[in-house]
Amino acid sequence: MAGHHQVTQPSTLLEGGVQAAAPAKINRFLHIVGRRAYGYHLLETGFQFVQWCDWIHFRPTEIPGVHLLHDPLVLGERNLVFQAATQILDQTSHGVEILIEKHLPSGGGLGGGSSDAATTLVALNEIFHLGQSNEALQSIGLRLGADVPVFIFGSSCFAKGVGEKFTEMHWPGTQVLIADPQIHVSTQGIFQHPKLTRDTPSCRIRASQLDTTHNDCESLVRDIYPAIDRLIDQLQVFGEPRLTGTGGCVFVVDPVNADLAEAIIGDVATVQVGLLSHRSMLYTCDANA
Repeated sequence: MAGHHQVTQPSTLLEGGVQAAAPAKINRFLHIVGRRAYGYHLLETGFQFVQWCDWIHFRPTEIPGVHLLHDPLVLGERNLVFQAATQILDQTSHGVEILIEKHLPSGGGLGGGSSDAATTLVALNEIFHLGQSNEALQSIGLRLGADVPVFIFGSSCFAKGVGEKFTEMHWPGTQVLIADPQIHVSTQGIFQHPKLTRDTPSCRIRASQLDTTHNDCESLVRDIYPAIDRLIDQLQVFGEPRLTGTGGCVFVVDPVNADLAEAIIGDVATVQVGLLSHRSMLYTCDANA
């Protein structure tokens, strides 16, 4: 779990402001083991962080409330950053200007929006000395989305429940190739699909057992999105490709000949090769945008 490391550093874009990293994650596996009555699915998954991130910039202002200076996806009040800031500053007189510097793809299964929201909660807690514990921030985050708490937790882990109960875990691998076909896959659409597997047996996975795992969303996503199906086939020359989350990004851990990826799949997907990390760059401030 995250410690007391300072998460902000001077902003490169907002004079007098600060910035904090909002890193990507991959799901080393994703098993759906059941469904609750109110619709949330019960999951078992392995989260691992990637040294690739958005940057969220903050600048306190005397004008109370939350003021988005740059909203790349033009979501307005539906933006999870806005919602996170509004929730944590509720019942205070604080004001903040926020600029979102996007690098992670939207709808790619890398957790970009959730990570942005988590970074907002953690950073504003620090900036305004709100005194919220890590656990309290996770509770706020869970109201925003099931993936938000893991980014606040801040360490690679085995997760269960709706994805909010964590056991720290060092997953193997040092490098990851991520291919983004620039296809926005609706998480809600996949989880509501009648053909989604929802009955994988519960099984406590350890780091040495990844070869026994899979992603329950992958076969359905491949059926619905032929371009992702073809991309997964093409990536097999680099190792074992897997869908992360509900996609559409596909990853290969410790790929062979990663330097050839652009030439081989550059016409169908953008390619990012980065380092895997046990600790979130939100807490180490050692991220490459």
